[in-house]
Amino acid sequence: MAYAWIENGPVSLPPRKVAYWAGAVVGVLALIGIAIGFRAAWREAPVPGSGADTNLGLPGDDTLTARPIVVLPPPVVAPTPDQAPAKADDAAAADKAAAIAKQTAAAQAVQAKPSKPPGNIDDILTSASEKPPARARPGPADEAPPSAPVKSDVPF
Repeated sequence: MAYAWIENGPVSLPPRKVAYWAGAVVGVLALIGIAIGFRAAWREAPVPGSGADTNLGLPGDDTLTARPIVVLPPPVVAPTPDQAPAKADDAAAADKAAAIAKQTAAAQAVQAKPSKPPGNIDDILTSASEKPPARARPGPADEAPPSAPVKSDVPF
């Protein structure tokens, strides 16, 4: 093995002949892959009478007619102005729409009110057996808050 000096230091390189042969093999394999790809993309018509012959939708004696699995109804056409409902029907529909709007507004107002006012999270999460008894007045064991800040040699 020959050593070559490159920018980052010495690196072992294979002989020049081995590198050329490896490049030639890779190039030949690439050409074979391209040829296989073109062959796969090139579709030829099947030979008549062979097992691969499926008539490809051509009409014949043994072809099947495609039928939909589900038959859809024809689309509904919007009524034209001459088929519009009478004025009395319009008034009744407007009254019904107004009543529905009132009911919807009332339901939304009820839903917008909170069911319970927000409380203290400690009161909510602790049970009655866990709560300490309330003292009537502070005892001598309670500490008074410091009146002046305590000086310390801690820098922060």
